[in-house]
This record gives sequence, C-alpha cells and structure tokens, in this order.
Amino acid sequence: MTVAELILFLQKQPQDLLVVYSIHSEYCLLEESEIETGELCQPRPDGWVHNRRFDKPKITYLVFP
Repeated sequence: MTVAELILFLQKQPQDLLVVYSIHSEYCLLEESEIETGELCQPRPDGWVHNRRFDKPKITYLVFP
C-alpha cells in the first residue's frame, strides 16, 4: 500500500475513530484488507489498549495489523 492509497482509504473511515496497531518485532507491507474496525477496551491512561473484555467498557477503533 502506498501513502496515496492509505490516504484515500482513511478518508473513507469515520473521522472520529481512534487508531490502534498491534505491536510486533518485524515489519511487512500494509494491505488495505488487513485494516479493520473492531471493538476493544477503552484506552488506559498510558495509551495501551487491551483486547475486548466483558468486564470493561469498550469502544470501536480503526485497527491496523
């Protein structure tokens, strides 16, 4: 995915979504099909976001792989 393709994709997304990404030790090229929306826990004060838990409030994010 190029920067131009990413910008076009992001322009189609709800503009108020927070964006999260998974932490990995390696890199790969980003594909549009890998970006999704998902419900996860609200962010902690330090910015970390936990996977969805039924005992915590959840919000929708734009999730990068």
